[in-house]
Amino acid sequence: MEKRQRGRPAQDRTALKEKVLTVATGILIEEDFSRFSIDAVAKSGGIAKKTIYSFVANRDELVGEIVASWTSRLSEEGYETLGPAASEQWSSPLKALLFRIYRTALSKEAISLFRMITSDRDTRTQLAATYNRNGVEKAVLTLSKLLMSYVPVEMAEKPEVEAISRAMLAWLVGEPLRRAALGLEMPYDLSDAEVKKRVAACVDLYEPVLVSSLRLDLARI
Repeated sequence: MEKRQRGRPAQDRTALKEKVLTVATGILIEEDFSRFSIDAVAKSGGIAKKTIYSFVANRDELVGEIVASWTSRLSEEGYETLGPAASEQWSSPLKALLFRIYRTALSKEAISLFRMITSDRDTRTQLAATYNRNGVEKAVLTLSKLLMSYVPVEMAEKPEVEAISRAMLAWLVGEPLRRAALGLEMPYDLSDAEVKKRVAACVDLYEPVLVSSLRLDLARI
């Protein structure tokens, strides 16, 4: 006799987790971190607390899951663009990935969380490492993996792919994020065409490094 599976089907669990993260994101962005709690998410979303605890152990971990849900899109195969141009395919995987990183790291929600972390010492103490691990580091890792996949196998020395990735993202994302935190710029309001120009400028700026240090053929990447 066939055994009956216990618990929710995987599809239901996925949808339920998405609901938890959606509700949690709204509360986190609209309130300050001191008011953000598992109890608040449960009450706002009409979700049992034990259900939320089946996904995360505490509120810090829940914030990590929120940020991770944004950066998880970076590793999807195909490196499709986000937003209105989602169906458009880039001829350059590198530019496509940088576009995705820009839209993810400089979304309205991501900027709001960054402001929260940088403006309040207690929040920074509790969330800075979580934000960095699930956001910045994942972006660096994803870009590094893409670049490394195009590095010629015959290179004798291991190239500084991670350092180059960090430098590129500091130029593309770091400065706009600083200006956004100060209220001088709203990067998420830029059109896809404007973001593409910034991405192209970043690649052009770092082309000498990509070619000389990593020996990349930019016509392929």
